[in-house]
Order: sequence, then C-alpha cells, then structure tokens
Amino acid sequence: MADPRALRTRRLNNEYDELMRINGSIIQISPIGSAPYESYKITFNVRTIISPAPTTRAKTVCTLTIPPGYPEVAPTIIADSTPYPWHVNWFPNGRWCHGGWSKEESLVNYITRCARVLQFDPEITNTGSPANGAAIPFWEANKHNKRVIPCDTQVLPTLDAPESITINTPRAVPQIVFKPQTEKPKINIINRN
Repeated sequence: MADPRALRTRRLNNEYDELMRINGSIIQISPIGSAPYESYKITFNVRTIISPAPTTRAKTVCTLTIPPGYPEVAPTIIADSTPYPWHVNWFPNGRWCHGGWSKEESLVNYITRCARVLQFDPEITNTGSPANGAAIPFWEANKHNKRVIPCDTQVLPTLDAPESITINTPRAVPQIVFKPQTEKPKINIINRN
C-alpha cells in the first residue's frame, strides 16, 4: 500500500508544475516556502467589483493555502487586497466561497474558478447559497446589465490546447500565445537556421 504522505507530496509537486504552466500576465502565481508548496501568492489581473457603486479594481492579490488534509479537504483562497470583492460568493472577511469540492479537482481548475468569480462571470455565480447576502441586491439589479456583469471578459489561461502555438525550430520550446476564443487554433513554425 502506498504511503499517503508520499502520494500527497507527489500530487503537490504535480500541482506546482501545472500551476506554473498557467502562470503569466493574467494570473501570476508565486509559491511560498519550500517544495512541496502548500501556499501560494496569487495575483489575479482581472477587473473585479469591490463596492455596489459599482467601484472596480484591476488587480486582486490572494493567498492560496493547502490544508494538511488535502486533497480530501479543499484549499482556501483569501484576498489580501482590500476592500474585498463585492460578490455573493465572496465572504465579507475576504475568503472566497468555492462551493463544491472534489479531491479530483486540480488547483489550476480551482484557481480558474476563483478568477471567473472575480470577473463576475454569471455562469459560475451561485446566489442559492450566498457567502455575502448584502451583495445579492446588487447582483439582482445588475445581472442582466452587460455594462456591469461580467465586469471582465479576458480569456483565462488553461491547460487545454492553446488557440495559437509558435514553434521555433530547431530545438525550440513552444511559446503559447493566447488569442480570443473566436479564432481557430493555429501553429506557427519559425525556422531559425
């Protein structure tokens, strides 16, 4: 039988590798401490609403903490930036209400869900179990107002096949360039001879 600690360490190392694949200009991820990493500083460079005025900001810094019981126990994301997001799925104390958790979910998917909440993506917002009941009137008044919700429509990075890949040959490493989802995937080959 496999050692649970060894399995957890392997998963944390794999999660780190995947997180570094989406690390970039939209979602910046910095590990805290030493490997295997159990905490990350995450900067979401997406516009989010921080008051019912509505007031927005372009960047939210958070801390992701992986508990000892992970992956059976969900990680937590708490905003370091104040004021906290004014969202029905964001607690007034700055903690993101992630909804359901399955130990099969990757940290990449978990962080992407958080980014979508920060963008006020109506497809992922859950008003049935609000973390911030005071934000419900704002949500209800604006959920069909395309000038307010979603407040950011940037395409988020994923581990799926990118829309465009540039390959420099020979011995080149693919450079992933994210394009709007309306374009078809394409591969650019640049020969450096």
